[in-house]
Amino acid sequence: MAEERFRVTKVRSYSSGTQGRTLCQARNHHFVVDDYGYNGGPGDEIGAGEAFLSGITACAVNMLERLARDSQMPLKWTDVTIEATRDSQAAPIHENISVYDAVHMHFELTGLDDDQAQELVNVYKQR
Repeated sequence: MAEERFRVTKVRSYSSGTQGRTLCQARNHHFVVDDYGYNGGPGDEIGAGEAFLSGITACAVNMLERLARDSQMPLKWTDVTIEATRDSQAAPIHENISVYDAVHMHFELTGLDDDQAQELVNVYKQR
């Protein structure tokens, strides 16, 4: 069986009927994303920025585990943290586009020596 060349990811978001609350659907999974309290939203559920950044960290964990498995490295645990900062008072760099001023990722890999861990993180950073 030939591998598919193009892989499509599709997510749908739609109004919930509550101002600042969005309903989201990815395949058969449904979840809520709220606008932040400082923007007038309910702020009870995760925000769009948190959902976006969690996608990046989830991708990192999955990729590092896959790379380790394919290279037969003894990775036991992966923990990736991301922190992003936006200056709410800065003049926009690009009109109508939200831009993070700084993004920091921290990788914690258990079961590998320092060289193996650095090799995996370097491969992640190149992709």
